[in-house]
Amino acid sequence: MSGFVYASANIRSGIYIKTRSVLPFSEEKTVALTFDDGIHPEHTSRVLDILKKHDLRATFFLIGSRAELYPDIVRRMIAEGHQIGNHTYSHKSYFPILSPKKINEELDKTDQVLTAITGKRVIYFRPPFGVTNPTLAKVVKRRNYQTIGWSIRSLDTMEDPIDVTVKRIMDKLHPGAVILLHDDRKNAPELLDELLKRMIEQNYRIVQFTT
Repeated sequence: MSGFVYASANIRSGIYIKTRSVLPFSEEKTVALTFDDGIHPEHTSRVLDILKKHDLRATFFLIGSRAELYPDIVRRMIAEGHQIGNHTYSHKSYFPILSPKKINEELDKTDQVLTAITGKRVIYFRPPFGVTNPTLAKVVKRRNYQTIGWSIRSLDTMEDPIDVTVKRIMDKLHPGAVILLHDDRKNAPELLDELLKRMIEQNYRIVQFTT
């Protein structure tokens, strides 16, 4: 039982779904920034402002129902060179235990929303909460997604003071890291700005995923 829990809850395990949780050129001081749970009309826009100020690109895993409400922000992401991915339509807590049919519906709706806005096929996927299981694995395999995990979980949803969260990330920072952040949080822009300053000081380079 404990093995099943570990395999399901640890997205890096790759037991059910092969995930990209570190960058392939991990001997270099490169990092990928990923954001979950957007879009928020104010906080996401400010995160994009910070990235633009530093001329950097990130990957955003969007909740379909939120992207549907703010198509202009999705278009801005694409125009400014960011990558986007499917993070389900509703991001319900019970998503991992849905039937294959319901999982497909969630993913279909989000793909349709994002493709209608951008004109591009969605190729990246991140499961809510990073939870995987055999049912989800079968659906994802048929859909031919590239599933993206992470090697550093910022725990920014705890909304600790910014310096605490930055220290938590920096203590774990390593070449090839994929960092999980959330752009729907009130302090997301300030956290990102401080984190970038610290990483740049240590000569880390921000990169994106390659297909």
